[in-house]
Amino acid sequence: MASCRFLLLVIIIIIIIITTIVKGQDSSNRNVTLRSSIVANANSNSTWNSPSGEFAFGLQEVSPGAFLLAIWFNQLTDKTLVWSANRDEPVPTGSTVQLSAEGTLELIDPTRRRVWASQTRPGMVAYAAMLDTGNLVLASNTSAILWQSFDSPTNTLLPTQVLNRQSVLYSSFSATNFSRGKFKFTLQADGNLVLVTRSYPSDENVNAYWSSVTRDTGFQLIFNDSGVINLIRQNGTILRPLFDSGSLAGQFYQRLVLEHDGVLRHYVYPQSPDSSPGWSVRDFEPSNICQAVREDDMGGGPCGFNSYCSITAEGRSTCSCPSGYYPKGGFSGCAPEFVQHRCDRQQAQDAQSFTFNEMSGVNWPFKDYAIFRDVEEAWCRQACLSDCLCALVIFSNRVCFMKPHPFSNGREEGGMALIKVRMNNTLTSNPDTPAPGRESSKSSSTTVTLSALRSYEEDVEDEGEAVLADWAYDCYQQGALDLLVAGDEEARSDMKTLEIYVKTAIWCIQEDPTLRPHMNIVMHMLQGSIQVPTPPDPTAFVR
Repeated sequence: MASCRFLLLVIIIIIIIITTIVKGQDSSNRNVTLRSSIVANANSNSTWNSPSGEFAFGLQEVSPGAFLLAIWFNQLTDKTLVWSANRDEPVPTGSTVQLSAEGTLELIDPTRRRVWASQTRPGMVAYAAMLDTGNLVLASNTSAILWQSFDSPTNTLLPTQVLNRQSVLYSSFSATNFSRGKFKFTLQADGNLVLVTRSYPSDENVNAYWSSVTRDTGFQLIFNDSGVINLIRQNGTILRPLFDSGSLAGQFYQRLVLEHDGVLRHYVYPQSPDSSPGWSVRDFEPSNICQAVREDDMGGGPCGFNSYCSITAEGRSTCSCPSGYYPKGGFSGCAPEFVQHRCDRQQAQDAQSFTFNEMSGVNWPFKDYAIFRDVEEAWCRQACLSDCLCALVIFSNRVCFMKPHPFSNGREEGGMALIKVRMNNTLTSNPDTPAPGRESSKSSSTTVTLSALRSYEEDVEDEGEAVLADWAYDCYQQGALDLLVAGDEEARSDMKTLEIYVKTAIWCIQEDPTLRPHMNIVMHMLQGSIQVPTPPDPTAFVR
């Protein structure tokens, strides 16, 4: 009997040793060696995969000719992104990611400019590995992790990932633009877990619209395989769950995402072939983003200035513009299609050019500059028409709330909104008074450029204009920008600035509207405070 037990023990030990060797060999085969590289190419499927193939690392094309260095769910049809290194600066075809001989993971564009690099000491990294958790690691000869993607999340957390104090998730700018948006999810240095808006494009916090209320006690947010996401104390005990749904029953792909609308959502995707494929929302915070974001002092609310927020039947938020306003893109709000009421000696005469667009069930509840009680609606209308500062009136229960431009925190709720708009966009002009928004001569080139771009954003009816755009792009591609300004010696003397203007213009006339940058980014591009990435062919979308 004893000999049988001894024999059984030996067999078990041998099986364990063989299994360990096999796993080690498999892991070794999956390791990425120094000097390995991947080139961005729409027709290439070169990636560094995890052992199971569940995750892949490589250069994913997110729009024609634009690539992100990213990690994604590789076995799902939509190749859902979970991490990216260069979300604010996509790179063009021909860019390369390489694990250098010194052990640095770096992204290099076709001009050999380093766009991004891992922060590791030269000579310490022996290999890279894409793990089945979705974590990309750089490791030493002893398999010590020297750098990992889990330590620098973008907008997503995965099971086994930990959010430490002062770590931040940034929302994307929109559903198709992966650059950083206006919302943040962070475990603050004081231990409080919060969702906040930021003063886009700067990183200054504006308003916390959800909080775990764990000041001085929150230490880490841990995403468990079971689907439970816990905020823990420094001693490792659970402080509180992020959501109250409990553990998952069954096998699921999972991700926690701060989405472009500012809502933190826990998604699940069944792995069973018998289940309906697709991501579904298991939990989310806040329950109503339109009501949660209350930027009383500054900021435009969840949708931006001059817009209003509503919740669909599926629980998703949508942003809309009132009549007379157009969307600026993403969550940047809306802008008037007309010249504002002038506040000069012709104020009274200009007031005759305005009327109201009525909207019921919409409110902008903050930033009143005047309130009049127990008045008639007709009196309220006339008071606003006569006042050049008044851009909007909320009239409810005989109370007149007068608001200046821009108005903020718009949302669907009771009351009636009177939007002050110019009739036929007419303007009694004074030649000695600059029209609102007129630029100085110092920025005239920028103004002309933006005016041209704005007019081009409408449907092109003149075939000659389309041909002109193609010619301008060809000149840029062939390095012959001087042909665009033949005879203009002033422009030819500063070809670097001309290139910035042309590249920016090409981005703004993209046929695919999702590729066009919003005006804040355009202004930074033209001013040189943001590097202008290489634009794709503006007509590739329709070819």
